[in-house]
Amino acid sequence: MSSPYSAMSSPCYSSDDDLSRKGTPDRVFKEPEYPVVIVDQKYCANYPVQLVFEKNREVDDKFKISDDDGNVIFRARKKKSGCRVMVDESDQPVVSFTTKHITMHRRRQAYKGDHNEHHRLFTVKKTRGYKSLRYDVYMSSNMTESTFNYRVYDNFKDGTSIIFAQDKTTVLAQLHTQVTRQKTVKTEDKFSVSVSPNVDKAFVSALLIIREEVRKSRYKGYES
Repeated sequence: MSSPYSAMSSPCYSSDDDLSRKGTPDRVFKEPEYPVVIVDQKYCANYPVQLVFEKNREVDDKFKISDDDGNVIFRARKKKSGCRVMVDESDQPVVSFTTKHITMHRRRQAYKGDHNEHHRLFTVKKTRGYKSLRYDVYMSSNMTESTFNYRVYDNFKDGTSIIFAQDKTTVLAQLHTQVTRQKTVKTEDKFSVSVSPNVDKAFVSALLIIREEVRKSRYKGYES
């Protein structure tokens, strides 16, 4: 099976750093050389995977992730405690999310299974770049947070969104949706996502949900 990034094999993507306004060179993307397992090995496949992300803010399970055959593999719902949890097809908790309201960037923290401080997986913090929004992912082992481990990058310049690793060339997933600066959030939305081989699709799905939640709060004026 061909790579979902075969069309990106030549330099085609502008730098996400503020230095891009100085004309830094474009990059050549590649698939991960080693498995990216964050939640569980069982969510990795040794071939490219297509996911469909659906959002409907008027239902309880407003986020839904399906495979390309239409089978729902993850749903996200809000608990009475206020945190959101992503469950699998058996309704078992896979990843839960909380928000740290006291921080400048309104961080999202993710935990394996139900919310348990001892099982924290990663933290996501939104930052602004030149013509971009960046959702930086710091693993729980990254105590200093001097640099991100992964990044979800919305590029307003060419309307693309991508998830890549620290080297900024290793692609975990590409979102097939048009990204704009327009400050509106649709009640319903649907787009596909190409996930690289040997990448944890539960991790990718969790990042998609967090990205959508941060975008929503940004438009309501909560974000810095």
